[in-house]
Amino acid sequence: MSVLAHIGYGVEKKLITAILVSGQGMKLMKLLENEAGVLSVTHHHARGTGRRQPGTLRWSEQDVLMVLVEAPQADAVFAQVFAAGELGEPNQGIIFMEPVCRGHPMMPFDV
Repeated sequence: MSVLAHIGYGVEKKLITAILVSGQGMKLMKLLENEAGVLSVTHHHARGTGRRQPGTLRWSEQDVLMVLVEAPQADAVFAQVFAAGELGEPNQGIIFMEPVCRGHPMMPFDV
C-alpha cells in the first residue's frame, strides 16, 4: 500500500482553485505547503487574450493556485487564501471550491 493511500477513497476532500494576479501564486503556495489538512498544493502561470472592443486584443496573465485539502479544514484554508491573496479587492482574482471524489498527490510528503 502506498504511503499516500489516504489521498484516495475514504477521506472527504475539496479542491480550492484561485485565479490570481500574476506573481501571487508562489507566495500563496509557500504559505500553504505546511498547513494542516492540505494534501497537495501547486500553481502555474496562465496567459491569454481577450477582446474589449472589436478589432482589439488585450493580453492578460494570471497565476492559478490549486489546493487539495481535507474537507474539515477546507473553509479555513479557503479564508486564508482569500485574505492573503487580497481577493476581496477589485481586479485581484477569483476563488472557488468544489468537492473531489478522489485526489492524486501533486507533490509527495516526507515520511
